[in-house]
Amino acid sequence: MAVYLAKSLAYVDTVYSADSIEWCPFNGYQDIFVCGTYQIVKPEDEETPALQNSDKKGNEEGEEDDDDEDIDAGPSKPTQRVGRLLLYQVGEDDSLTEIQRVETPAILDTKWSPKLDNGNPVLGVADAKGHITLYALDTDTKRLSEIHRIDVDEESTLCLSLDWSNRLNDSSPSSIITSLSTGNLSHITPTPTGWEVDSTWKAHDYEPWITSFDNWDSNTVWSGGDDCKLKRWDIRETFRPTFVNKNFDAGVTTIASSPHTEHLLAVGSYDEILRIFDTRSPLTPLTTIHLGGGIWRTKFHPSSERKKHILNACMHDNFKIVNLPNSIINLQSSSNSDEGRGEIITTFEDHESLAYGVDWSRLPSDSCGETLVASCSFYDHAMHLWRG
Repeated sequence: MAVYLAKSLAYVDTVYSADSIEWCPFNGYQDIFVCGTYQIVKPEDEETPALQNSDKKGNEEGEEDDDDEDIDAGPSKPTQRVGRLLLYQVGEDDSLTEIQRVETPAILDTKWSPKLDNGNPVLGVADAKGHITLYALDTDTKRLSEIHRIDVDEESTLCLSLDWSNRLNDSSPSSIITSLSTGNLSHITPTPTGWEVDSTWKAHDYEPWITSFDNWDSNTVWSGGDDCKLKRWDIRETFRPTFVNKNFDAGVTTIASSPHTEHLLAVGSYDEILRIFDTRSPLTPLTTIHLGGGIWRTKFHPSSERKKHILNACMHDNFKIVNLPNSIINLQSSSNSDEGRGEIITTFEDHESLAYGVDWSRLPSDSCGETLVASCSFYDHAMHLWRG
């Protein structure tokens, strides 16, 4: 199958380095998305934010690259990490309007809650000062306002990722999981007056770049770290993982539980390989697909009609959409052929730097069945709209 090369429909310079994109999932607000940014400011040059050499994620081989400047999750340095939360609305002609920008600490991850709060969409933001901050989207003004800030750890600690439970069952109680630059995971639960950290435990020897709930079991959490391990946890008993997979050649960076097929899990790594697992036997993948570049984010299409399609941010090698074969969707091992393993069907190559943030919109598909996608990249502080 020929690979389709997507074209840019709109472009924005985000000024600060961009690393996170999330579309609002709710009807009436599906034309809205956020972009999170991360900038390191030199102490002597705070009026003009500039990147410092702070590579931690490494190059395509999983090694540190002295020439790259990157998100740093290591010990605190005498620098200031600042960010902006950018809120955009897409017009019917695919034009972009910036609705709001919020000055924040540097942002590492953003996620919309799967349930409304008093009729308002809620956004969770993980930042570089140990906070998870919750914002409500006003249904009239379509602007964000802070409703709660959770002090997860000290300000020298980075919250690297977050996820919400109850993604497939909005009638069940919400909770949040976040991974920290200390190697810990923290579980956050609601209280009568807000939110609080319910439990924290040591999960990885090095930075746990990603943590995610299993969509089909809100007691199950997955995590992946720079120690090249994928782990599964039961949040009711966190003294040890319920499973560990050590078969990675580099750090584990992204985890996505399928919203359409129970037990189907996609895992990405610095080793450039997308692995698809059956969570009932998560040691050996059902299939592996070499994407190149190191995979920072991977996301299943939100529509069941396209449940075989996975969107990937491949750091040093652009953005790619993968088509999984029916055998994998049916939780069977792949054949040896490329088509049997899964194949790349779409690429987007207009970014000139590390491909980090990407998400499918929930807007209706166009006449060709394509979905609007937003993506962002780091050093060139670029954001694009395209279809795939």
